[in-house]
Amino acid sequence: MVELYHFWSSVCSVRCRMALEEKGVPWTSRYVDLFKFDQMKPEYLALNPDGVVPTLVHHGAPVRESTIINEYIDAAFDGPRLVPSDPLDAARMREFIRKCEEGFDAIVKLTMVHYILPKLLKRWGREELIRQAARRPTRYLQDMHSRAVRGEIRDEELREARTGIERLLDTLQSRLDPGPWVVGQRFTLADITVAPYMFRLHALGAEQFWSASRRPRVHDWYTRMAQRPAFQRAVLWPDESGGGYEEVGLKPQQLPQHSRQE
Repeated sequence: MVELYHFWSSVCSVRCRMALEEKGVPWTSRYVDLFKFDQMKPEYLALNPDGVVPTLVHHGAPVRESTIINEYIDAAFDGPRLVPSDPLDAARMREFIRKCEEGFDAIVKLTMVHYILPKLLKRWGREELIRQAARRPTRYLQDMHSRAVRGEIRDEELREARTGIERLLDTLQSRLDPGPWVVGQRFTLADITVAPYMFRLHALGAEQFWSASRRPRVHDWYTRMAQRPAFQRAVLWPDESGGGYEEVGLKPQQLPQHSRQE
């Protein structure tokens, strides 16, 4: 039995949903509502002591961290290989994934200010959010969430975050030469790792970052990515508590809906 503990808009959750769908693995959804602080319930912390999503549970054994989960998915299940068999290609894939992880902080900051915090403030008072931030098991999330609630993530930091995202997109533009995927002819976990960032940036109004004239290879790559059924199923998982991106004035990319695994 394969269970995925996940949240609808978590970029790391999207990665793992997409890998499961690309491999054709039947899986059971275990929804963790981050906006209700389900991730800090004792029963979830027993699976993931860091209190983050996703967590994959296979035959009762938990696997944590999205990039590790995705390598596990590729190794443990039949289906199209998502890690190249060629050692050099596999190294190139992991190099790019590391670049994505280095850019995660920039995505988090923009997301926190423009998406997560506005949604949380609609549900909880500021004092309650400060209290919940202090409960975070990891220092990074304690700091990020409490600073956001107190209004301490300033415009300069957001500009630096935008610059970091630009650097990541420049790296993607370079890696897609000749393409069509990050590791040449092979669709790999490198493509899956960065794809949710792009969907999130689209919701934040940043689609101009990869326009056909500014970063044409990224534009073409994302057009191909958005047509993949696994990507569509992964990113279109609904906000099960309601509201979606639209609740805070953001406009998610419109994609054809596909039925999802239950």
